[in-house]
Amino acid sequence: MSNGNFIVQEDGAASDSAIDSAPGSASGSALASPKFQSYLNNDGIDELQPSLRKHRVSNLSLSDLNQWQTGLHKLTSSPSLSNKGSSTNLKKVDSLAKLSRNSSIIRRKKKAVIDHERVASYAFCFDIDGVILRGPDTIPQAVDAIKLLNGENKYNIKVPYVFVTNGGGKPEKQRADDLSRRLQTTITEDQIIQGHTPMKDLVDVYDTVLVVGGVGNTCRRVAESYGFKNVYTPLDIMKWNPAVSPYHDLTTDEIACCKDVDFSKIKIQAILVFADSRNWAVDQQIILELLLSKDGVMGTESQTYHDGPEIYFAHSDFIWATNYKLSRYGMGALQVSIAALYREHTGQELKVNRFGKPQKGTFKFANKVLTHWRQGVLDEHLKKLSIHDPNASQADILINEEGEEIINQSKLESYHYSDSDDDTDDEINKVVGKREQKTDKITLELPPASTVYFVGDTPESDIRFANSHDSSWHSILVKTGVYQEGTVPKYKPKHMCDNVLEAVKYAIEREHAKELEEWNETAVDDEASSAKINFSDLVMTPSDTQESKKSEKSEKSVASVDELETVEVPGILSEQISKVKDIKVHSNLRNEAQ
Repeated sequence: MSNGNFIVQEDGAASDSAIDSAPGSASGSALASPKFQSYLNNDGIDELQPSLRKHRVSNLSLSDLNQWQTGLHKLTSSPSLSNKGSSTNLKKVDSLAKLSRNSSIIRRKKKAVIDHERVASYAFCFDIDGVILRGPDTIPQAVDAIKLLNGENKYNIKVPYVFVTNGGGKPEKQRADDLSRRLQTTITEDQIIQGHTPMKDLVDVYDTVLVVGGVGNTCRRVAESYGFKNVYTPLDIMKWNPAVSPYHDLTTDEIACCKDVDFSKIKIQAILVFADSRNWAVDQQIILELLLSKDGVMGTESQTYHDGPEIYFAHSDFIWATNYKLSRYGMGALQVSIAALYREHTGQELKVNRFGKPQKGTFKFANKVLTHWRQGVLDEHLKKLSIHDPNASQADILINEEGEEIINQSKLESYHYSDSDDDTDDEINKVVGKREQKTDKITLELPPASTVYFVGDTPESDIRFANSHDSSWHSILVKTGVYQEGTVPKYKPKHMCDNVLEAVKYAIEREHAKELEEWNETAVDDEASSAKINFSDLVMTPSDTQESKKSEKSEKSVASVDELETVEVPGILSEQISKVKDIKVHSNLRNEAQ
């Protein structure tokens, strides 16, 4: 599209592959023109460098880390240690986040395969259109892919997952219910992030908004459910004054959706484009009039063009896949069209606020949602387990061989220890916050996912999104949507495969290899490879050590409490502890000599 010296084409949301499949797209030679300018690519995302991890994150499962972490807390709560004021003894491992970085201190036996039931350290994010669905149809491999993540795999590992789609126009619960039916499992609204979901954060900023897109009153109801007080639609404005867009007459169904409002007295504070427009002519006319208005009042005009309301788009997808053989224009194309008209009218570039993939705001929101969901999956796993499960001691309910559910009495009666860590990692706190477990009163920090696999079909939104913000995200491009096989994607995925099932299989195998390698790094072959260490020695000062040696002979006949509370630890840790104790003793002797 060209208007004088203003040239707008497909952006990030329309790479080489996307352009080839777009209706009426420009030729390759035209795109190579030095005058080419992408309106949708003016937000600097391509200049971003994905953040790097400051700390190592373990590939061992969350449930295994939880078991070992709780065991270490029980160790510090023993009488012989608590009497010596040893609450800081094992602070380096007093959270799942820090245990994740120090997992080599945990004693375990070597394995050829890890196949006990557990919750993965990694996670998945899925696009929906073109990955799970194609138009009204469910992609056949999607059902089996979700079954694998729910634990129906040879490694018995359950992998947390959420859905991040640029689609919208309906409540998150409605989309979750639809996916539950299609995928034959339970999907909750807490797993759904739509393009407009992050707009919940605008509720405290704006009272009166115009919501654009979707069918009938659906988007209005979604916005009201978020908490917006006064929500209007273009249909309301059309009923107020049909001359606003004279070529469209409201239908009976549309009139039934309208509110009676005098828009000459209403100040629209923000325009929220929630979903794809069903009537470009009407929506563009109204949006442009408000952008050029004085204080968001219909029928007025600003002299500077700077007095209109802010405009927010739920996403910037230029095209999207349906069950038609060619891709269709989407919300990104509407942005381009409105921006061209705005510049033609004002000579200025339209400034917009964008959500959806690949925007940073949506990435942060997705990370927050994924963290909460991972915690929920872990909590559910630990709550009810078989009596033969390795983590059975942490369960509230145990299931015996007959399938009967019994209360875990030992956990109910166990000693509860509470402690805090003053030097908690700030970065982890910012990302995941803290969650207090009601069962054991220990404040746990969930470590970040070791890897987040993002599966998408559009290089320009999905792969760009996964590659731009965090190096631990692993982008996978599938061939069931927008991407056309044989073309070279502008944004390169870390892996490419035919469909979502192949993507899940690839990730599970990749992660099991990493988990197994870390498991066996410091694992032992048998029980004899470990040593018994009295952990109270760790908190003894040099003077305590000397005093202990002086009274050693007189106490030989009586077994001390400390001796009864020895625990098994790896040989490597035994050596390290001995070195620490020797250093303390020698240091004390030198001090006394001085």
